[in-house]
Amino acid sequence: MAFVRRTVATALAVVGLLAAIPPAVAQEKSVPTITVTGEGLVTARPDMAVVSVGVVTRAPSAAEAMTQNSKAMNGVLAAAKQAGIEARDLETSRLSLQPQYSYPGQGSREAPKLVGYEASNNVSIRVRVLDKLGGLLDQLVTSGANQIRGVELTLAEPGPLRDQARTAAMKDALRKAEILADAAGVRIVRLFSAIEGFAEPPRPMMRMSADAAVARAPVPVEAGEQEIRGRVTAEFEIAPK
Repeated sequence: MAFVRRTVATALAVVGLLAAIPPAVAQEKSVPTITVTGEGLVTARPDMAVVSVGVVTRAPSAAEAMTQNSKAMNGVLAAAKQAGIEARDLETSRLSLQPQYSYPGQGSREAPKLVGYEASNNVSIRVRVLDKLGGLLDQLVTSGANQIRGVELTLAEPGPLRDQARTAAMKDALRKAEILADAAGVRIVRLFSAIEGFAEPPRPMMRMSADAAVARAPVPVEAGEQEIRGRVTAEFEIAPK
């Protein structure tokens, strides 16, 4: 008998909880909606460049290869600082030392022969004044850099531009939803959900050999424009007019 009373009490408690749920919550997922994708585009002229340069040296011994490489890289770093690059904008990105072998001809049973070592040191340099970029590349090469792996044009502070793209994308989504709602003879009640995303195109990159940089010094640089695209998928609740 006690078991029956407990079972009835539990059932009544569950019924009470269900009755306490607001109708709006129970029907939340069944309201009619319109889903659209809004896009926003913001363009800006790049105001910073990231230059990746390196020094590659080869020598019969590992110690000699590293000594020559360090001497050349010290010259590159000194040239960058002399050009006004701050220490915070200089970063070693890769340092390696690899043995070099001479391989026998096809069909030979001889083992590869160690002929020396190759030392490589790469550094990334942030250039915050683009007008200095062409002259800086010339100085880096003449001071010892023999590898220019790329020049990336970018924005120092992209955050505010991304916010502008977000705002434009949301406004575009609302505009599209209102057009569809009007065509369907309904009205927008409220924003039901929104999911954002960004679609930025690849940043402009320049590549050249160290010899080419010397031959064309100072290197002409055209920054052009960079695009930041905001995207939002928004779902709006609708109701009859």
